Formats: sequence, structure tokens, C-alpha cells
Amino acid sequence: MNNLQEKVIRSMVDMYGFYSTDELSEMTGVSVSSIKHSLSDISDIIEEYNAKLLSVPRKGICLVATDEQREKILEELDSYANSNPESFFYRKNYILDILFNFPANYTIQLFSEELCVSRQIIQKDLDSVAEYLRQFHLKLSKRKNRGIKIVGREVDLRQAIIDTWNKKYWKHAYIEDLPKELDYRLSKRAFTYFSDYYSEEDILSIQKYLADSEKKLGVVFVDISFCRIMEYLLLSKKRIEKGKKITDSTDRVMTELDQPYLNAAQAILDKIFPNEKDMEMEYQFLAAKLFIAKTCSVQARVQDDELMELVEDYISIVLTVMQKDNTIKRRELEKQIATFIKKIKVKHDYKLIEWDDLHKDVQQNLQSIYAICLTYSFYLEDSLGFVLTQDEIAWITLLIHQASIGSRSEKQGILVTAADVYTTSYEAMKIKNKFPNLEIVKTVHINNYNPAKTVGKLVISTVPLKKKQDNAIEITKHISELDLSKIEYYMDVYAKSEQQQQVLDIVRGTFRKELILTDVKVSTKKEAIEQASRLLCEQGCLSADVTEQVFELEERRPTTIGGQIAMAHIYKENVVDSGIVLMRMKYPVQWSRTSKVKLIFFLAINYDGSQEVLRLFKFLYSLIENKKMIEKILEAEDAESIYNSLIKEII
Repeated sequence: MNNLQEKVIRSMVDMYGFYSTDELSEMTGVSVSSIKHSLSDISDIIEEYNAKLLSVPRKGICLVATDEQREKILEELDSYANSNPESFFYRKNYILDILFNFPANYTIQLFSEELCVSRQIIQKDLDSVAEYLRQFHLKLSKRKNRGIKIVGREVDLRQAIIDTWNKKYWKHAYIEDLPKELDYRLSKRAFTYFSDYYSEEDILSIQKYLADSEKKLGVVFVDISFCRIMEYLLLSKKRIEKGKKITDSTDRVMTELDQPYLNAAQAILDKIFPNEKDMEMEYQFLAAKLFIAKTCSVQARVQDDELMELVEDYISIVLTVMQKDNTIKRRELEKQIATFIKKIKVKHDYKLIEWDDLHKDVQQNLQSIYAICLTYSFYLEDSLGFVLTQDEIAWITLLIHQASIGSRSEKQGILVTAADVYTTSYEAMKIKNKFPNLEIVKTVHINNYNPAKTVGKLVISTVPLKKKQDNAIEITKHISELDLSKIEYYMDVYAKSEQQQQVLDIVRGTFRKELILTDVKVSTKKEAIEQASRLLCEQGCLSADVTEQVFELEERRPTTIGGQIAMAHIYKENVVDSGIVLMRMKYPVQWSRTSKVKLIFFLAINYDGSQEVLRLFKFLYSLIENKKMIEKILEAEDAESIYNSLIKEII
């Protein structure tokens, strides 16, 4: 693989469907002739991952690959980039390693000479490094003839070091012969990664100290949390041995932690450093790490009534949107999420960063639920005073999904027949097998009801049934495929008729032809946000440009929901009239470090009534669930076609 091939393949992985070599050239900046010349080699590389590159006359080329295959290809591209001296990723890692270990000794000229590139390139690299460090509350200090230095607090510097090393985590050659004493939660990959930076002796001794602390706390950390705490302790040992100790808590809200966590933290660090003094801040931050770590226990403990009330209201909206508001273990769900948010608050107060990619998997498998949890997260964030991360929203999504599986059926039915009780039970089973979300709560025979009026009917309702005769479907004595088709049709009719007009009014008010843009060409996420904000201003939805507010939120927590879709949003602030800009991009736009988007929903919402918000979210939820509708939007010729499809979907 060479740099050109890596660049082209990276763009192909982000694209779905057919595209021409001209379009690929415009996206990558690589000439058409160079792309055509490299296609054969690129195809061979792609086939190594069981994917395929199709080439169809007059349609173009298309990468045929599953999301898992695309992920593996990206891993290989990242591995290549991190080991290639001509790559920015390589230079970035080199610069950061130097700055972490040799502060204030390197100048731009020295970096230029060692990396064999111009000073201008190094200057651009340093700008990117400064942007990267900003998320850790760190800055780059550049003094003429005195070198470059990272400025910030020790705890933040440690988090940046761990994140940088994690970018080089992915390897294909792992250490096979693992120590017998190694904890079962440390995989071959994790041990190989740790072994790059720490001695086996340190790994095994610190793992024992951490396991001892679990016994004292009465918990068992899950594998990822165990690895992360190990990582934190190993780096802390190395830094403290160099005289780099955490001594400053300025700008942190040092939330009081339960004494058992402080005792456990002190016990671990005192074993590693039996003679070290002034370790109070080290104890405090390690205690916070232990408190926020996930454990195998599912016990939820929360005593904050205000927090419980906040969570209760949030869950109520989300479950209602999902039509799962009759979830059986709802109170337990509320406790679980409230307990999790309590941990999030501690994490935010201490400004600790946890590394996880849970959101990628959740976005892929629970996209519509994640979308609603994300877009309604402002309700939690307004009260909490900070923005939730993608992984935090993903965990809330997972909890809600698991609880909703145990919900009662969405619809209840009474089956009225003239058959014997055994045949009736069999017919009810056929209906239940065909429609899992329909619960037959009762079967009625002719001796209970007036045969002339009720025999041969299935009564369906979205509310608990007794002898309700609404929504009755006539069926035959012995249910046939034709009956099942009829039931399926009427169930859809009932579902769509429920609050249909209200939803239609809401959608017509927010989705308008004038707010739909197709084949938009922008280079950056900020340009896309700016274009959407400008359009909303022109249409009278916004009183002022909100680009900076929305972009700031996106930088703190990207609003991608998977499937190359983003749902940027702003609520109340500067919103005069609710509206949603739907933007279909000509080419995917980089929306976060790990994802690009092709379809953008920009929500500007100012509804006062919770019912209006609820109806809009219900529509958005069903829209994201409807993969065929998303395909229609992506393939539609123009804005009018998209608008007509959206309205038709409701009617």
C-alpha cells in the first residue's frame, strides 16, 4: 500500500453506493488518471478483507462491504498511517511523544530536520496537535529559540498520554505466551499494548493491588474498566517516579466521594509508593476513577430525589416515543440511569476522560433509540449543566432498550370465536406468532357474547381491553393466511390513524420544502452547520445565526447517530419558529474523528408543549427506523420528491 492508495481507499470506505472516478478525484484531491491507474491494486487490497470493488459502465464504482469489513479496512489504514514516516499521523505521534518526554527542548527547526519535512508542514502539524490537546484542557507554548512545551495540569497530561498511546493500540501480532498470573480480564491485545510501555513486573504487581481493592469494595470491575484503571495506575507510577505528581485541584469541583473509595485508592498507592508524601490529590483522583468504573453488579443506589425526578421525566418521553411506556421494570430503569448519571457528574467534576467506543456499536444496532436519546438529551443537560458524551448517551440507550424488551405488548386484543377452546387457543397462537407486539389478553366464545354481533372478530386496542368493541376486525372461524394479512393491514391502519393529524401538523410545520437541500457541497462540518443556520434565518425560524453555538456543542459531543446520519440541534435559544433543515450532502463530510455523514437533520425547536415535542420525536423515531424511507431520501431527485415522500409516509 502507498499513500495514494491509502487516501483513496479511506474515501471509498466512507462512501455507499456508486460514484464516478471524477467524484472520487474531487473528494480526495488525487487526479483521475492516478485513481484509474491504481484501481487494480486497490481492488486487490480490498479483497483481502473479503470485500469487493465493483465497476459498472455508466454507473461508476462501488465498494461492496459490510460495516464490520469497512471497520477492519479502516484499522489497517490507521495502522499503515501510524507507521508511515510520510504520514501526518506518524508525525503527530512523533511530535507528541517528544513533547511528553522532552518538554521545552525541541524547536520547529529540529522537528523539521528529524522528520525530513519543511518548517511550514511542521507548523501545520503543530496547529493540529494544539487542537487535539485542547480537549484535555492543555495548550502548546512556543517560545522563540526556547522550544515548544505542553502547558497544563498533570492529571490532564496523563489523560492525553493515554489517549495518544491508545491510538497506536491496534496490532495484528499479539504476545501469545501470557504470564500464568495474568488476570482473565486482560486480553492478549491489552497485555501486548501494556508491554510496549511497562514492565511485566509492574503489570502483575499493580493488577494484584487492584484485585485486592475490589475485595475491599465488594465489587468486580468489568473487563474494560479493569484495563482502564490498570492503564491509569501504570502511567501514574511512571510519572510519579519522574517527580510528576498531581498536586493541583484548581478548576475541579472535588465532589465528596464515599470513604470506601478513598480508602481503596490510598491502599493501592501506598503499596506502590510506601514512602511517598503529599499524595492527597493522587488518592482523590484515583478514588474518582474507581467510583466511576463500571462493575459486574447491577445494583442501583441513588438517594437524590431531584435526580430521580429528572430521570423519570426523561425516560417517560423516550419510552412514549418508542411506544414502550408500559415497560414493566420502569422504576428499576430509573434507578439505573440515575445511578449512572451520578457517576457521570463525578466524572465531569473531576474532568476525567474515559475511552470507549460503545457508541459505534449502539448506533449501528439501536440507531433509532440512540437518535431519540441524543436529541432529547438537552433535557438532562440543561439541568446537569454539561454535555453528555456519545458513549454516555449510548449507555443510557442500552439501558432503555434492555428495559423495553420486558415491556408489555404495544397492543392488546380479544379474540372472539365460535370454535372450541382448544382450537381457539391454537388460532390465538398463530396470531401471536405472526404479531409479537399484539397480546391476546382474552378469548371469548359464543356462550359469553351475542353470537350475531361478535362471533368471528378480533378486537384490538392500544389501551388495556375489557369488553371494548372498537377496532374490530372480522375474521373466519379458522384463521387463514388471508385473515393474517387482513390483521396486519388493519394494525398498520390503527397505528397510523393514532394522532395522525396532530403529527401531520407538526411535521408540516417543521419539515418544509424550503428547508430541504440536496447535493450540498461543503468541505467541513462547520460549513454545513453555517449553511443550515443561514437558511433557517432566511426562512424566519431563527432570530440570529447559531453556527458557533451548534458547532461548539458538536465539538464537545458529535450528533452522529450511525448510518452516515447526523442530528444537529438547538432548542429555544434564538429559535423564533420551529423548523428542521434536511441536508443531503454531495459527498460525505467528516463529522467526528471516526465518522462521516451524508444526511444531516438540523433541528431548531421552540415548542412549549411537551405533546408537540413528543409528536415530533415520534415521527423522527419512526423515520430513522424506516430504512426504506432513508434510502428514498438519499436517492430522491430533488427536494420536492423528498418532501412528498415524508408527507406520504404519514398519510
